[in-house]
Amino acid sequence: MKTGIRKSVWLLTIALTLLFGGCGHNELKPVTSGKPELPAAVEHIVPVRSGGGAAGEAEFLLVPKSAIVRRGELTGILVVGADDRLSLRWIRTGRLMQSDVVVLGGLDKGEFIVGTYDPALHEGVTVKKSPRVTEEDHSK
Repeated sequence: MKTGIRKSVWLLTIALTLLFGGCGHNELKPVTSGKPELPAAVEHIVPVRSGGGAAGEAEFLLVPKSAIVRRGELTGILVVGADDRLSLRWIRTGRLMQSDVVVLGGLDKGEFIVGTYDPALHEGVTVKKSPRVTEEDHSK
């Protein structure tokens, strides 16, 4: 009987070694077409704004309702990084204020976000302001 237990323990050890031995050493590489990805033109890149702060009212952060990304129970926003790449950031939201949503956590004032969510945009994409938006910015 002791031989059967030893054999079972030995087989279990071998199976676990084979199962976990390859984990962690192989990185998944993104599938690419071989062509460099061109930056996506986004018409509505906006900064996270603050509201309130008047007459003893606490300051709070606001983002356009159109910028919100929903995935099941999660609420997120596409943030434009310093390298102009998008990252999906999960946030905690509060009440609606006209066409804006109060952000309770997950963003900082002045960060740039995609103001109107487009399902074609995804994490890692490089973005740039569309020429039309750039012209409007300069005319102000």
